Order: sequence, then structure tokens, then C-alpha cells
Amino acid sequence: MPIQPLYRLAAASRAVSLALALVAAGTVAARADALSDAKARGKLLVGVEAGGTGAVLSQTPDGKIIGQDAELNAYIAKKLGLQLEMVPTAWPGIIPALLSGRFDMILSGMTATGARAERVNFSIPYGDASLVAATTARNTKLNSVADLPGRTIGVLLGTNTVDFARKYSAALTAAGKPGMTIKTYDDIPTMVTDMVNGNIDGLMLPHPIIGGYAAQQPGKFRIIEGLGDKSFFAVAVRKEDTSLLDAVNAALADARKDGTLAALQTKWLGAPVTDLPDVAIKP
Repeated sequence: MPIQPLYRLAAASRAVSLALALVAAGTVAARADALSDAKARGKLLVGVEAGGTGAVLSQTPDGKIIGQDAELNAYIAKKLGLQLEMVPTAWPGIIPALLSGRFDMILSGMTATGARAERVNFSIPYGDASLVAATTARNTKLNSVADLPGRTIGVLLGTNTVDFARKYSAALTAAGKPGMTIKTYDDIPTMVTDMVNGNIDGLMLPHPIIGGYAAQQPGKFRIIEGLGDKSFFAVAVRKEDTSLLDAVNAALADARKDGTLAALQTKWLGAPVTDLPDVAIKP
């Protein structure tokens, strides 16, 4: 092949590569500022999973989303000068939906973990997400963490509780005790129903979530503390959305200072959460 056509081919190839790079850069730039996008549409889109997380988030029979996080979402949207739209999303797919651009952020009882922080950025914490075990009040075989060996425990698929429960079970085995049988569920109501029906001995959930169920049905559940987990709820945003993250952190700081966060926690969870960290969870 003549030299001149080869040169032209190489030049054309470089031009195509440059054009593709510019298109890609333009795409990233277009999605790099979720706060500007939200202000342009006049609405903050928030991913939530409201399928039965008790006082944190739940839905009324007519479809209204209520709970601590629902009101906190409204507070943040108002601080940003925006209307609020909560986008119901199944929990296992909520981070992929955020990353695909379906909504601007997640504020839905999400525990900030190092593993999740590799995919998203977290705000400063706004609540205690420490794990507890729970069972029905009539279950006489599960009264404390000492009774967990050999029990069947339910956990919610797609949460950090799955890994925690597996490690907890492995630690029991390493200590010469029977491990736990871990059963996963797609949603909390099904898991709670299975426990009430005696199909599992208990479950593991963040304290505020199962606490919400216990508050709504006094005397029906027993909460078992002492798992040793200390974790926190936070807002999740895409890595590139630093302006939105700054704005959310400022709103949460205001909610702490003006008493809004304490009031919401008292209203929905019975008491305010104290000693929240001032820094976000990192990978």
C-alpha cells in the first residue's frame, strides 16, 4: 500500500479517536453537575426504597411516602430551593439506578460503608444505622446474642447486613460454636412476616428500622442489642457530583444546628441520635 494512504488512514484514525474523546468528555460534563441539572428542572430527584422500612421510610395505603427520611428529603430540597420527587426503587438496584442517572441522590436509610464508598460519595452521617437482631416477643429461644449460634436469621439482600451476618456466623464457627443459617430476602415486610410465622428465628436490621416496627406494634417484637456493629446513615451521590454533595452536607449541618434533625428523630424514632461523626465514610 502507498505511504500517502497509510498516513491519511492514521490521521483519520486519530481524528475519529479525538472526536470520540470529545463526545465522551461532553457526556461526562453534561452529567457532572447534578445540582445544576436539578435546578434547571426545578426538582430534586431522590431514590428511595419505601417498601416497609418502618419509621425511616414507608408507604401509606394510598401510596404516600412517609417517615424520618421522607421529611429529611423535603427539608434538603427546600434548602436547595427545589421541589422534591422521591423515586421508589427496589433496594438491590438502587445504587446502579443512581449511577445510571435515574435520580440525583439516595436518601433512604442507606448505611455508609467503605465498600459502598468505592462506588459513591457519602454525605456526613445523619443517623445511627447500627445493627441489632430481633425476634418475636413469644420466641423464648432467642433472648440475647448468646442464643444466636445455630439459629436461622433473615437479612435484606443488597445490604451490608448480609456481609456482617456471614462474618458474624464465621466468627461463631471459629470460636467452636454452631454458625447461623442466613436467609436473604428482597424486602423487609416479607422477612418480618416469615419471622412472625416462625419460618426464621430472627432477623438483623439497623436499629431504627426494626425499632419502627416495634413502635407500631407494641409488645410484638423484641430487639436484641450487642452485635458490636456501629454504623451510620448517610446520603449517597455520584462521585462526580461534588457540588451536590457540598450542598447536601450544608443542609444536613443546618438540620443539626437548627434542631430539625433531632425533632425528626424524636418524632419518628422516639429520641434524637447523639454523637454523630462530622466526617463522611470513605473507602
